[in-house]
Amino acid sequence: MLEEISTKVGLARAATEGTRRRPRWWLIAKTEKGRVEFLTTMAQNEDGGETFPVFGYEEEAEMFLHLGGYGDDGWSARESSIGEIVSVLCGPCSGVEGVSLDPLPGMVADGTLCLVWLGRERFLDQLLGYAE
Repeated sequence: MLEEISTKVGLARAATEGTRRRPRWWLIAKTEKGRVEFLTTMAQNEDGGETFPVFGYEEEAEMFLHLGGYGDDGWSARESSIGEIVSVLCGPCSGVEGVSLDPLPGMVADGTLCLVWLGRERFLDQLLGYAE
């Protein structure tokens, strides 16, 4: 009896873990001459640093693209994994100061990007902790 209950609990736990949704992230990128380039923005505040926008939903990334005026330049929303984001932030975008989470297009121009900004290292720590 005890063994049967233990087995059922183990199966329920495995089923729950198997159906746990992975987080989905969206980046803005374009491909030119076979190379992928990721969009970064310059914060218009006292820091003025380069930031990497990351979105939780495709629709938010699309809205940023079109309302921010990036839609006509070949940029598009691209679904990404935690591994790709880490690779981008440690590779081609290693110079960014931070990450902006779900920014609105007007936030870049009006200097409020800091409201959704997280330092690059802190974001990577949080992202890698979430992946465990």
